Amino acid sequence: MHIEFLEIGGKENLRPYWQKYLSKALLLVFAVDSSDPERFPVAKEHLHEVLRLDPILPLMVLANKQDLPSSCTITDLHDALSLSDAGERALFLIGTHVKKGDSELSSGVQDARDLIIQMVSGSRFRAV
Repeated sequence: MHIEFLEIGGKENLRPYWQKYLSKALLLVFAVDSSDPERFPVAKEHLHEVLRLDPILPLMVLANKQDLPSSCTITDLHDALSLSDAGERALFLIGTHVKKGDSELSSGVQDARDLIIQMVSGSRFRAV
């Protein structure tokens, strides 16, 4: 299986490309620094802007930096991003952390990888 990931940033000059790439996407993976709650309102705004472009596209939110003591809980991040307003789509919120130089994937990253493979291999989600 070959899975292609495309990272598109949130800068204003990149936003016109969102719709172009979302039309071919099987899943939106949205990563958030869970140790930086001051940026949650901006993350929420951009996330919901993207979600409006495709009301059924499955969403996986990666709550990164869960290994830091300053990280918020998954429940707090769910509330801060208003994920209950994400519509009638498949929604997954997974706590992750990645350390530089660490050759082993954290259990959250492994879970995300396994779920992505399951989702794009044609199980219960739409195909493009």
